[in-house]
Parts: sequence; C-alpha cells; structure tokens
Amino acid sequence: MSLCGDLLRQWCGKLLELQVRSVDNPALRGGILCPACAGIHGRCFDAIYPFLYLADADKDERYLEGAKMLFDWAEQTVSREDGSYVNDTNSEWKGTTVFSVIQLIEALEYHGHLLDQETYDKWKARIAKAAEFLCGFKTFEVCNVNYRITNSLAMHLCGEFLGEEKYIRRGRELAGLAAGQITESGILAGEGRPVNGYSAKGCRPVDIGYNMEESLPSFIQYAYLTGDEELKKLLRKALKRHMLFLLEDGGMDNSFGTRNYKWTYWGSRTSDGCALGYLTGADVEPEFGIAAYKNLKLLEQCTHDGFLYGGPHVWEMGEAPCVHHAFSHAKVLVGILDRGLEERLMDGKLPRMELKHPVYLEETDTYLVTGDGYTATVTGYDWEYLKLPGGHASGGTLSLLWHERAGLLIGSSMGSYSLKEPNNMQLPRFSRHECLSFRLDCEEGGNEYSSMYDYKSSLSCEETASGTAVWVSGRLTDLDQNQLQGENGAYEIEYVFGKDSICVSAVMGAQVRCVLPLISEKDEEIIRDENSVLIRKNGIDVKAVVKKGKLDLPYGVERIYNLVPGAEALKAVIEPECGKIAFCFSF
Repeated sequence: MSLCGDLLRQWCGKLLELQVRSVDNPALRGGILCPACAGIHGRCFDAIYPFLYLADADKDERYLEGAKMLFDWAEQTVSREDGSYVNDTNSEWKGTTVFSVIQLIEALEYHGHLLDQETYDKWKARIAKAAEFLCGFKTFEVCNVNYRITNSLAMHLCGEFLGEEKYIRRGRELAGLAAGQITESGILAGEGRPVNGYSAKGCRPVDIGYNMEESLPSFIQYAYLTGDEELKKLLRKALKRHMLFLLEDGGMDNSFGTRNYKWTYWGSRTSDGCALGYLTGADVEPEFGIAAYKNLKLLEQCTHDGFLYGGPHVWEMGEAPCVHHAFSHAKVLVGILDRGLEERLMDGKLPRMELKHPVYLEETDTYLVTGDGYTATVTGYDWEYLKLPGGHASGGTLSLLWHERAGLLIGSSMGSYSLKEPNNMQLPRFSRHECLSFRLDCEEGGNEYSSMYDYKSSLSCEETASGTAVWVSGRLTDLDQNQLQGENGAYEIEYVFGKDSICVSAVMGAQVRCVLPLISEKDEEIIRDENSVLIRKNGIDVKAVVKKGKLDLPYGVERIYNLVPGAEALKAVIEPECGKIAFCFSF
C-alpha cells in the first residue's frame, strides 16, 4: 500500500470509530470525539473530503454515511446564517470558513458522484452561501497572511465551481496582496499583526509552521489553478527557501516562529501539512519531492494506534492524542492521491545539512549553522505575537540543535506555556511540564528574568579558525520586557560551532544559572559524572562536558517534557563559577 494511502486509512479508521452515532441529539450526532480535548472540534467536518475519498476508493459505505453525518452535524452546530462556519461552538472566529469551503468543493469535484442528487444540491447550495460570506469578509485583508492566501484559493475554487466571476476577481485581489508579503529572500512574512509591520529590530512576523503547512501550499495550488507563471516562479522560490527549515528526519524547525506555541516538530497543530504544496511544485523542482517524503515519513513515525500525535514523544509520555492533527492532515493525503502526485515522492538529502556557511535570516534575526553531521539555530527574534509574551525564544537562544544520527537534541518551547488558542491546544496532564529552551535565568523580587525573553539582544557572527562563532550580548528580561538592572542583569554568550563539536561559554551575574534541557526519551541511557552527562541516543553517544561551572541534574534522570514541540528532555543546570560557565557538546 502507498505511504499516503496507508496513513489515510489509519487516521480515518480511527476518526470513523470516534464519530458519534449512538446519540440522537443533533448537536452531537455525527461529530468526531477528541480524546485529548474531551469534546468535538468545530472543524472536524473537514474529514468529509477524506471520508468521501475512502468511500469511493474502498467502496466502503460507512465512510459515505460518515461524510453525510459530518455535514449535518456542522449545519446544526458551527454553521451560521450569514454563510460562515465558526471555528468552534464556543468561538466567534469565522475565518476558518475558507477551509470548510475548500474541502467541500474538492469533495464534490472528485467524489460528488457518490451522492444522491438531493444531497449534492444541498452541499452545493451551502458552498454558495459560504462563498458569498467569504467574498465580503474584509477582515482577511488585515488578519494573518494565511487567510489572505487560503481565501484566494477558496474564492477561485468557488468562482470555477459556481460559475461566478466575482469570486475569481476577489481571489485575484487577495493573491496580489499576499504576494507582496514574500520577501526578497523568499520568506513569507505576515503571520502576525500588522501583517506588513516591522519590529523594533526590523524583523517581520514569520511562522515557519504556518508558512510551510498552510500558506505556501494553498498559494502554489492557487498559482497552478490560475496558470499564473510569475506567481508559480515566486512560490517555488519561497518553497525552496523554506526547505532550509526542514531537517533530515522530516522535522520542521519552527523553534522561533511567531506561533511557536503550536509547534509539533512535524509542523503546526491545526494546519494541513506541507506535502501537497511541495509535490505540486515538484514538476519543475523534483527535489521538492524529498521534502514531502521526509515529512510524511515523520508523520508516519508519530502515528500510533491510528492517531497522529502532536510530537515525537507525546505518545510515549502518555498524553492523549488530539484528532485535529489527523483530520487536517488527512485532507492533504487525499489531495495528493486524487491528483496522482504520490509518484513525485523521492528520498534524498535536504539542503539544510548541505550548508557550507551560516545563513542569516534578517526577517527573524536568526542564524542557521551547519557542521559535520549537525545543524543549529540561534535566534534573537523580537516579534511578539498578539500580546503573547514569551511565546517563542529570543535573546540569542540556541533554539534548535539536531544531529543526523542522534536526532533532536535541543528544541525551544514557549518560555511560559499558556493556552493562547484554548480550542487548538492541549492542557498538559502530567507534572514536570517545563520549558525546554536553553537559557540563562535567575529569580529576583519574585520575578523570573531570563535571556530567552530579551528582545533587545544583539547578535553577530563570524567564521573563525575554530569554526563559526556567534556572539550574543543582552540583559536578562522578564515576561513583560522589564530588564534586570544591576550586576546580575547583563550577559554575554559565545557559541563556537566546530566541525564535530559545539562549545558554549557565557559571562553573567553570580546569581544567574544556565538551564540546558537536552531532548531525551526516558528509555535512553544516561551516564553522569561530576562534570559531564552522556546520553546514548540511537547508537551514538552525545556528551555535554562542563569546562567551567558546576553541573547539576535537579531531577536526576527523570525527564521533563513540553507539548511544544512534543518532546521529553533531561534537565541539566550549570551554576556559574565567578560569573562564567562553559560547556561543550561532542558526538
């Protein structure tokens, strides 16, 4: 069986199992229960398209009935008189109507022949009602860029499907606005407000997860549907630039994004996936098939008992799986299969590990550095997403460290975990749910001050005889951007990325400590001595040796974890020696 087909049947089999069928109440019947959230997500009827595909491909009447029940459930719960769908029964946000419309049109275009005429006409009439709402919804011109883009696709599909030229014109208008958000280097900016704004450092609002899993895939589909050759060229450039954030195991480096709080390592909690977008552009750029293949293989590894889990260790930790991941990503699998694009999948090397020199992303004040078998990210990104302090790491944080044999070693979570989108995030069930970001921090006057909160830090980089050096200077800062004054406040960090080792040194106040969470599953062997800790991962020894300062494992070998990006870690703390610490990684 194909990779896409196998995953699709696993996920949809579980979704069908969780569909409410034994309760007659129309607010419940037909919805899909979520084990993680103990409720029904308003967007669960996005599974209509995958269900119809399987009803067609497998001649399985259960999926046809399930699709009809999902439609009726949505009409009773999240559908509104103005033609919109709300995100959830307790949410006023109507922007997600775009996703509902796209999947309904694709379901009818590819598999509508399965429906009786009355049902087909009812669904088509509902699409027409939603199209009129979307055409006049001006909020898309000022909200996050992903909605400008996805509505350009929705409007074009509505125009073609319903034969209404005004929708095609509206799609073209929104696409023109969105194209202007792609920077000269190929980064899509606008995942924050104002979409065309700049931070104090001159950074732009960028979220890698949303860009790669939602915005760019929708945009390139729009370009191919309209035959806009210039837009195709622009989007292939953007997709190629964003490939720098894909790791060899299919993981996505969103360790610094504006919406880091939804980072799942493979992507973002409620978006659709990157594979369809990359495979669409693979007619001209065959290596895009590598990106799609690697990411799909990671989704496969994060699938257990029919559920797609929100990170590599979430299943192992015993956290319940959210079904939102499955019904969103199932649409992408069906999109690939219906278009016959699976043949474009291919294995190979991704560009991140081929980098010979550091890459600086001025849009996010971030450096990407690659050595012999490893790659790292250091960020000073200062964009705060919609009044979410500590939403992502800043301050010169080593926000990601990945090794080709050991896998993920450092992955920055939110500084302070909070449910920015309560309907789209999980509340951790277990203790030891702690921040996974590398940082310098201290407590004073009852407040936590940390390097990872410092939006005013200064970063520089130079290639030296010892390797690539990145220098950081800053001042410990609290969540509300109040700087710590006095001798404990200032800090300096030096990272030296050698061929096969990384050395980190820092100068800070005597009361400041270094927190170093090392990603590690609970069954990995830990060997500890006075000045070092060794983790045996995937047949390779990863060793952190403290050269200056005192090493401590406050929980012993018991792991901490965080739902962003869904990983466990060994918590190491280094106390300074005369205001200095130094340690080295070796592999």
